[in-house]
Amino acid sequence: MNHLRRLFPLLTWRIVVGAGVGLGGCTDLFIAKQTVLVDSISAPGMAKPTGQSYRLVARKSVVTGQTAQLPVIAACVNSALTMIGLYEAPPKVPSDLFIEVTYGMDTSSRIDPATRESFLQLSARANHGRALEPTREEELWDVRVAIAGVAGRLETAMPLLSQVAATYAGTDTHVETTVQMKPNAPAVVAVRENAIKILETKSDSSAPPQAVGVTK
Repeated sequence: MNHLRRLFPLLTWRIVVGAGVGLGGCTDLFIAKQTVLVDSISAPGMAKPTGQSYRLVARKSVVTGQTAQLPVIAACVNSALTMIGLYEAPPKVPSDLFIEVTYGMDTSSRIDPATRESFLQLSARANHGRALEPTREEELWDVRVAIAGVAGRLETAMPLLSQVAATYAGTDTHVETTVQMKPNAPAVVAVRENAIKILETKSDSSAPPQAVGVTK
């Protein structure tokens, strides 16, 4: 599905160049690191999440207020969460967690494009009652990651944002901190490639794909 790969043009170009010129790690010298702002909290005594099932939900105000494609963002988030040992609950099966997804990009023309923020926030709640619909049980962890100066569509930043968000899920940074990540880091590339596979599989399948829930 070439149209899916065009959603991440910048990252694709960097991968092709690295492979085509045969310079290996030397190409990293020409790829600047991206500064990612990370702010995460977790419940006291909370262990890093792993081995649990989850169901993604998104706020209606976020879905209707942004031009980004929710299936693409969900695919990136699913890919990243799988890499830390979580798995998406099958349809009609209660999940261990509900993870609310919030995302956005500042598109105000009054702001310097170099400082415009693109962000992703994941908030996990317990599902002790084994409900199929989102509940308001206690929040277990919350992580918000953001980068500035993204050119083009928000989706192009999602592999990087999803990977960092998943890495910090269940941790407490106490204050907002910064990390330096290369857009072609192996973990980011893995999130991107797995997200593309998820989208292609759902597109080719005759069965309807599992939808991301929407909350008010």
